[in-house]
Amino acid sequence: MRRSLSLMESKPKDRLSLCIEDYLAHLSLERGMAVNTVNAYRRDLNEFAKATKLTDPLKAAPAKAVEYISLLSKQGRKPATIARKISSLKQFFAYLADSGLIPTNPFATFSAPKISRYHPHYLSPDEIKKILESIDLSTTAGVRDRAIIELLYGCGLRISELLNLQLKDIEFEAGFVRVTGKGNKQRLIPMGQFAADSVKRWLECKTLDNPPKPLFYSRLNRPFSRPGLWKIIKKRVCQAGISKPVTPHTFRHSFATHLLEGGADLRVVQEMLGHADISTTQIYTTIDRDYIVAEHKRYHPRELARSGKHRRTD
Repeated sequence: MRRSLSLMESKPKDRLSLCIEDYLAHLSLERGMAVNTVNAYRRDLNEFAKATKLTDPLKAAPAKAVEYISLLSKQGRKPATIARKISSLKQFFAYLADSGLIPTNPFATFSAPKISRYHPHYLSPDEIKKILESIDLSTTAGVRDRAIIELLYGCGLRISELLNLQLKDIEFEAGFVRVTGKGNKQRLIPMGQFAADSVKRWLECKTLDNPPKPLFYSRLNRPFSRPGLWKIIKKRVCQAGISKPVTPHTFRHSFATHLLEGGADLRVVQEMLGHADISTTQIYTTIDRDYIVAEHKRYHPRELARSGKHRRTD
């Protein structure tokens, strides 16, 4: 109650920004959300405040919510982006209402736009092999980059998980990598021999006088940023002669897709990816529509009769 009073006693021009910071602190300290997740909420909430010029949450009426969602649509934002922003704002204002800071949630009646399910882009095993084998291992940067890609693909790591990885998180003898994922949840992921050998080779190149240092860092002896890692991936993919769009996350998609195509259990893959909801993992089980059509033409009796082929009996 004291917190609510102090926030609402502040000047109107400061009130919304203070409420946002209070909510972000709640997400980080009380709900244990990851830094990247909290920053995503920060961007969504600050963008809303800037676009609507709202400074006092008490003036956040449903009409203001309609105005903002209409603006997003006019800007051509994707349905998935609009859905995320509605979710962020709905949760934020619900928090304010539950705290007694505002009487009602202006976003309470809004639903997210329908989002079509998609099959994530991924690389084929041959493309992965081509990228890895094109890296020159006679250079320190080559050894490092090979280890980065082997871990991204071999363990299905998120980019943030790889950036935060330390030597103490690698269990070579047991064959596992310990990662801290979304919501600060830890999980163990099997590490294959190719990934283990690549990491060991990198450890022979790097300086180990400061163990807490992230496992991977730049030639300037600094931890990688997300854009820095993207730049490395882009360079290695172009070097291999692959023209399709590839990001660090593409290797995670490839990891999941190849495991499921090989017959891995869906719930096991869910555990390795660190998905809280199995429906997220099920995205990778979607079969390509062209493949379904081709299989129908290949096996359905009416299609076979039309093409003059005989039905297969094997």
